[in-house]
Amino acid sequence: MASPAPDRPRTATPLQARREEVQPSLWDRLIDDLPAMTAELARREAALAARHGPARLAALLAGEGRDGLDPDQARDLAALAQLQARRAALQERGILVTPEVLREAVRRDIEDLFGIERLEVRYLLTPAERRTAPPGIAGGAEDPAEMLADFPHVRASVLNYGVPAFAGRRAGDFDHETLARELREVLAVFEPRLRRDTIRVTVQPGTRTGLRVRIEGLLLMAPAPERLRLLTTIDLDTGAAATVLEEG
Repeated sequence: MASPAPDRPRTATPLQARREEVQPSLWDRLIDDLPAMTAELARREAALAARHGPARLAALLAGEGRDGLDPDQARDLAALAQLQARRAALQERGILVTPEVLREAVRRDIEDLFGIERLEVRYLLTPAERRTAPPGIAGGAEDPAEMLADFPHVRASVLNYGVPAFAGRRAGDFDHETLARELREVLAVFEPRLRRDTIRVTVQPGTRTGLRVRIEGLLLMAPAPERLRLLTTIDLDTGAAATVLEEG
């Protein structure tokens, strides 16, 4: 009988993978200044090429023949060179994300996540209301939560993005431990910047019409992850959520 193959040594996480771990959300990628910078570069390059000619502009950018430039021309050339350097840096390393920017992006995205009611809901109907409901609403039909029970890939997809329904309910309608487990799973699926095995969620009654949800986990960040603590307050009258960063 052949002996089992030895374990392969673990390789270091590639630099690109580490960068991807700490990237901001898609929204932050869409609003970065690279597209606007590229348009500004094209405008400045066209203006200077018309003034100096393409060949001489290339030579000037390479540092040749700058002695005859007047102050305005030298300033315009320096501005173009600076923009080119900034664009090259962004293209090489991606959007520069500081810890503060990343924490704020995660806070904002979790607040948005908790403000959306997911597809996997249970109707707030009494048995009598369910029996008399028109077909196609809830009469004789399963709740979406029951219909999705056998489709785990759909439940973990963007079709089911959001949290359980809160609006119109009371704090006493929820088992806090069960709800905390549900919310932890939601965060594990839809907030991959938090390391899955470190996410902790605690649900507590808040004001007369609210819930308080404390979230804690390791935020994936280079060179080392940082602990993130958030407090989300949910208004059970409206379902609105507000999330703040907690210190310590």
